[in-house]
Amino acid sequence: MDFYQVNLFAFVLLNSSLIYRQHRREKAADLSEKIQACETENLINGDDYDSSPPEQDRAATFKKLFFPVYVLVWAADWLQGPFIYTLYKDEKHLSEPTVARLFTTGFLAGAASAFFVGSLADRYGRRSACLVCCATIVLSCLSVLSDDIRLLFVGRALGGLGTTLMYTVFEAWMVTEYNQRALQRSNLKLSGIFGLMITVSSVVAVAAGLVGQLLVGWTGTNCAPFLASVCCLLPACFLIWRRWSENYGDSGLQCPTESPRSWKLLLGGQQILTLGLASCCFEGSMYLFIFFWSPALKSSHALAHHNQPSNILPFGVIFACFMGAMMSGSQLFTAAMASRNWLTSRVILQAVVTVSSVSLLATIFFRNEFVTFWCFCLFEACVGMYFPSMGYLKGKVIDDGNRAHLYGLLRIPYNVFVVVALSLTQEGEYYLSGRPQIDKEHWLIWCLPGDMYREIIFMCCSGLLLIVSAVIGVLLHD
Repeated sequence: MDFYQVNLFAFVLLNSSLIYRQHRREKAADLSEKIQACETENLINGDDYDSSPPEQDRAATFKKLFFPVYVLVWAADWLQGPFIYTLYKDEKHLSEPTVARLFTTGFLAGAASAFFVGSLADRYGRRSACLVCCATIVLSCLSVLSDDIRLLFVGRALGGLGTTLMYTVFEAWMVTEYNQRALQRSNLKLSGIFGLMITVSSVVAVAAGLVGQLLVGWTGTNCAPFLASVCCLLPACFLIWRRWSENYGDSGLQCPTESPRSWKLLLGGQQILTLGLASCCFEGSMYLFIFFWSPALKSSHALAHHNQPSNILPFGVIFACFMGAMMSGSQLFTAAMASRNWLTSRVILQAVVTVSSVSLLATIFFRNEFVTFWCFCLFEACVGMYFPSMGYLKGKVIDDGNRAHLYGLLRIPYNVFVVVALSLTQEGEYYLSGRPQIDKEHWLIWCLPGDMYREIIFMCCSGLLLIVSAVIGVLLHD
């Protein structure tokens, strides 16, 4: 096995161990809860005891309702992730500025749609918005079959709209449904659901990366994973249509353009503003990372292997490693929240933002391929801890009536942040310390295009994350 396969195997072992320990903790907690229930009902002395109380049945039903759809939708998203950049850059032979403009189009569409998709979902129903989300992503995936640049831009715009919907309405539907079913009385905690969501998402992402790599190998085209995404979204639509109930927000009672209350809540709450700042800087850095990790590893790989064309990076396996690291982070979050010690969601969020800052900064000072890869894995582990902690904090701070709308508004700043960064991307020359560098004896290219700009981006993101960490420590309260 090569270096990346060994790391993937190591992440599989690590996550298997963490999942087993989590299963034992949950089993022990269930047993403790049953014993307490027996004592309360005076059933310990030989009386029959129902091991599946109504609350636990409703919790199990809720998970069976939500997670199959969640798995299918996120599988569709993860199948595309490792191959978007290389599809545009290597298969369709587009220049890096054009690829950046395609990505920018997606983020612009995401930022623009964030103004209204949440309020429309609150008004017309989150279930209906989930169906629209699936349809939009299907059209976006089909657009990659064309080489027409105009259709590719339309596809990225649809992808941006679909991504905003995906990260807004599914979570809004889930949290509202959780509250309406009064599942707080069961042992299914909201923080546990968010931790499980990231764990499941990571497992799906690892599988999606490997399946995507196999599909590309079998078909010889990077379009294959996008068609596989369509095959995931169609059954997801069917399950949403047949099994999910509809829920609404307060904006269902008013015109979606007349929603000043959401803006007042967003701008007037210290907690929400702090979460918005953290979301802007961390998720903005994450999406810039998504754009830059592939060329960054290609650059380090070229430096380590003397730019030999035969040394092709296994992007699907690398992506699976990243998702394994993210899964480890989500498992650590769940374990930390279950321990009931001084670790809280706020403390975890602050630590995650700080460590992610260090991991991005380290890639600038260490140009080694393996060190860069491990720093990226550390960043992905931080992502795995960030989303459940952020989701839990938003679930506590934001009320159900404006949930989808506020979730959408919180996506606007970091979409703008990413658009500004990507709009400055240039093809450039081969740079090292500001000058073209080619080893005339061995004809080695020491640095791939855009390295200096990418390092500036990582440095800026690192600095912003440190600032956010300080703000969280001062302004955010549990």
